[in-house]
Amino acid sequence: MALYTQEQIDKANQTNLEEFLQQKGERLRKTGSESVLIYKDSTGEHDSISVRRNRWYDHKNMRGGYPLKFMQEFYGMNFRTAMQELLNGEEPELGRKKNTEQEKPKVSEETEVNGNTAKCEDGTKKSEFKLPEKDSNMKRLFAYLLQTRFLSKDVVKSFVEQKTLYQEKEHGNVVFVGTDKEDVPKSACKKSTAEQTKSFRMTVTGSDCKYGFCWRGENTKLYVFEAAIDLMSFITWRNDEWKADSFLALDGLSPKPLLQFLEEQKNIHEIFLCLDYDAAGIEACDKLKDILIEKGYEAEKIKREYPLYKDWNEQLKAEHGVEAILPQSHPKKTAYHVAVRKLGIMNANTESPYMKWRRQEYEKSGIHFYLEQIKRDFKQAEKLVKKREADTKPLLASILRMADLSICLICEVKRDDNLPELTMYQTTIQELEKAYKPYLDKARMDRRIQEMKEEMEHLKTLAVQDQPSLFVWAKNMADMAMRAIIYVETEYPQELERKNSFTEQKMEEQKTELDSAEQMELQMGG
Repeated sequence: MALYTQEQIDKANQTNLEEFLQQKGERLRKTGSESVLIYKDSTGEHDSISVRRNRWYDHKNMRGGYPLKFMQEFYGMNFRTAMQELLNGEEPELGRKKNTEQEKPKVSEETEVNGNTAKCEDGTKKSEFKLPEKDSNMKRLFAYLLQTRFLSKDVVKSFVEQKTLYQEKEHGNVVFVGTDKEDVPKSACKKSTAEQTKSFRMTVTGSDCKYGFCWRGENTKLYVFEAAIDLMSFITWRNDEWKADSFLALDGLSPKPLLQFLEEQKNIHEIFLCLDYDAAGIEACDKLKDILIEKGYEAEKIKREYPLYKDWNEQLKAEHGVEAILPQSHPKKTAYHVAVRKLGIMNANTESPYMKWRRQEYEKSGIHFYLEQIKRDFKQAEKLVKKREADTKPLLASILRMADLSICLICEVKRDDNLPELTMYQTTIQELEKAYKPYLDKARMDRRIQEMKEEMEHLKTLAVQDQPSLFVWAKNMADMAMRAIIYVETEYPQELERKNSFTEQKMEEQKTELDSAEQMELQMGG
């Protein structure tokens, strides 16, 4: 069976969702640098979903992501159908027999509009890359970037002189050019200067996705951004001698331009991730940092630079008295912090019934109490998940105890007599919070329960005396329990709603089929 490659999946997720939805006839309302999707369901009309380039976020249900997830959740498509839709019918590559004709990329007017095929190639023959024709002047470019985006004139002129920024002749769009280390153009992106009308942004056909809009300096510092305008906004905001440093725009969140830039610029030793202050940007920073560490870069040399607003251009807008979009924390990281505070407060209240019970039982049975109670709480959680109870409070209580007791077990195994018990507890749970990465936490509840079950089976092979192994087990359990708490607090109600709605639909269909059969029998009997 043929499967889609990771490159194809990445390509699908780079689709400009705003343009894609407009082509499908969906209602979008422009608000600043984003669009709001206007949609209807059984409860009425809603405007809770914001869309920006290849990302979306449902503020009502506190979930979001990239185009592939959107197609699956909003349109109810399965994975394969969603991929075909986003890739304009492109077939899976893994396991498919090679055919010369099949392998030739199909470039149609549609693919040129959304830029999917051109932006990231599949390793076969690429479409020819050709820069849009330059205009004889740059009046619209300077007016847009200086007056609407509030960029420094000197900064804009620097990129114009570098020949990586110019005005397109045909439509007056701004063109951002990505080059290699020899300053040879490899990619380009067009952006409309008509901010008050329909927002337009597209990747030029044939562009190589490994090259982004950039500035190459001689110093060891590199600043990384999602978009070219964010890059120039940051430089404008810094208002200093910036040209000795390096700057790179990813044109999204793909790691490819960053890895290519670092491959070419061996002078870079310190990397500042300056992505948007929103859920997608936060996840991307974690992911990019992990990729860089795998490539041999030191963790302490990879730093995060947060804008005061949602992105660096929004920050410039605010400084010029224009209403700007505020920063958006990651809902899962926020929920994790709340859970950490809840556990901390619970442990500080030593006279509560729960803490008295925990202390008494530990004095009776020691570590065995923690292990047996974790088992009991897991069985209870497993039952509640199977029942699909709408009231998640009992489930949350069971998982919360699992997290608490697992943390207690960690503290017991690595006991430090020089530290108070509560201090050790707080330190341990803060370490778990620091290590939490939402981009690695995507499983649904059934999968989470299965992982816990596997860990419970593993416990049977461990000896209580084997403290190193027990420590690892307890840490795994604490991590899984904490992630499950976050999921229950953020996404599980929606999962339950979808599952129960599907069940009700199936039951209704079965009832309709039975009613039809009974009616037919009556007619035949008559």
